[in-house]
Amino acid sequence: MLHRFFVTPDSIRDGVVQFTNAQAHQIRDVLRMRPTQEIFVLDNAGNEYRVRLSQFTRESVRGEILEKRRARGEPQTKIILYQALLKADKFEWVLQKGTEIGIAGFVPLTTARAIASNVGKQKFARWTQIVTEAAEQAGRGKIPPLGTLQPLAQAFEAAQKLGGALFVPWENESAQDLKRALDDSNAETIHLFIGPEGGFTNQEIEMAHAYGAQSITLGPRILRAETAGLVAASAILFARGDLSR
Repeated sequence: MLHRFFVTPDSIRDGVVQFTNAQAHQIRDVLRMRPTQEIFVLDNAGNEYRVRLSQFTRESVRGEILEKRRARGEPQTKIILYQALLKADKFEWVLQKGTEIGIAGFVPLTTARAIASNVGKQKFARWTQIVTEAAEQAGRGKIPPLGTLQPLAQAFEAAQKLGGALFVPWENESAQDLKRALDDSNAETIHLFIGPEGGFTNQEIEMAHAYGAQSITLGPRILRAETAGLVAASAILFARGDLSR
């Protein structure tokens, strides 16, 4: 399997890719690749390039584009995961695995029962790196954007303005399941709201309904907060045919 790297559009010019210093170090010193070896480059706009490494110096690495095509790793259904803050390792796991599955974007949430945390520049940069590396590994055509930390009400309002279906898995819901909710909606964008370890409060579910969100059940088993969003996203992509080749 060829290694993959995301680059900015201005790194591609006249059939040549210029890698950043950090990428050059990764290619030359960590992976120990050499001229004539091939990699894939992604432009974060849905395009994938097969590239032959051609020029190595102590400061830079360049490659020649051999082929351009649309990346195959982007689902047709756009799922945005609004995840309440969890313990650091669990939240990072959600970002990594959610990117691999095909989630299109992430928004961290503060909720009544969520772990209080300040998301500073260093933590946000780490999260961004985790998402980027997972997108490269999974062959995604775009890096899922990572939104800023938002209160639940603000996130509901923003999702409502963007349009699409709003789903809130809730352990106390029994009437509406995910399959029925999907059957009743042809929305191309699905906003998926996942609570913290203690779940959403009744007041937060009432707020969700006020913004037009549907509370749904994911079945009779209680899922952990770091599992629920991944299960729901996988089920949605399967139901929409996005897990087919």
